[in-house]
Amino acid sequence: MNTYQTANQAVGVARTLSKSSACTIVVYQAGAGRYVTARPTDAVSGLVIGVYRNGYLLPSGHRA
Repeated sequence: MNTYQTANQAVGVARTLSKSSACTIVVYQAGAGRYVTARPTDAVSGLVIGVYRNGYLLPSGHRA
């Protein structure tokens, strides 16, 4: 898990990691000015902003 100050930073990292590592990355807001990128197996403590795979945001129906 890594923490960023803006959602744009976290989303950019998630898109890059999910594309280059062929994995799924979750982005969530953990508080004011705290955005976290995590693996799906990590505990999420906050509001999920998006789930990224292969560099793209997954539609909500495909996030399970």
